[in-house]
Amino acid sequence: MQVVEFPDGYAIQGDCASQEVFDFVESLCIQFACVNTDPPYGNIVDEYWDKTDKTDTAFAGWLKERLEVWNHFLVTQGALYVWGGVGKPGFRPFFRLLLELESDDLQLANLLTWGKKRAYGVQNNYLWTREELAYFVKGNAKKPRVFNIPLLEDKRGYAGFNAKYPAKSEYLRRTNVWSDIPELFSGKVHPTEKPARVVEIPIEVSTNPGDWVADPFAGSGTVALACRKLGRKFVVIEQDPEYFATILRR
Repeated sequence: MQVVEFPDGYAIQGDCASQEVFDFVESLCIQFACVNTDPPYGNIVDEYWDKTDKTDTAFAGWLKERLEVWNHFLVTQGALYVWGGVGKPGFRPFFRLLLELESDDLQLANLLTWGKKRAYGVQNNYLWTREELAYFVKGNAKKPRVFNIPLLEDKRGYAGFNAKYPAKSEYLRRTNVWSDIPELFSGKVHPTEKPARVVEIPIEVSTNPGDWVADPFAGSGTVALACRKLGRKFVVIEQDPEYFATILRR
């Protein structure tokens, strides 16, 4: 394990579920307001860290084990965001993960969809443009610790559908389908790197300035950069030494 301390957080190279990493984070006496992470999807990209011969049930269990470590550090009514895809026939670990994660402790508050601009597909099917972001709350999903209402830049142009209860803002409120954020088409430093904005939104919504955010599958460190931009503190963990070096450079 390697730890690099910054004025506003920590970057750790190691296995996010190892006892060594757990003990170090425990020693920090931190409670995280948000866990925001993009783990491997399983056999989607041609990288060693995404390859698995596990069944979807076993792979979902592997992910659950790691996320539960970080749920341990999550404040009551805090937010856990985890990215995923629908998978392929016979291998749907994300769907299994959602069912297995939900418990008396964690409740699925929403399933968000990021609609990309570039479409993929085959002749006899709808074109594919989406990725999913599961939003859990530790405790009662109806009462998150923080929910800063996300607004779009577009004005609604009307007071609201109900004159008795007019809209509180002239701007449209973000829904659980995000179609305004294009994917990265070039300049990636990680094969599954997401644009900064899709990473920033959950942090803006579910934390306040000064709160701590964790990312146990840090990749190229986009969550750490988002936290720095937004005035939050971070602990990010990445196992691959080359990507960890990328985090430090960024």
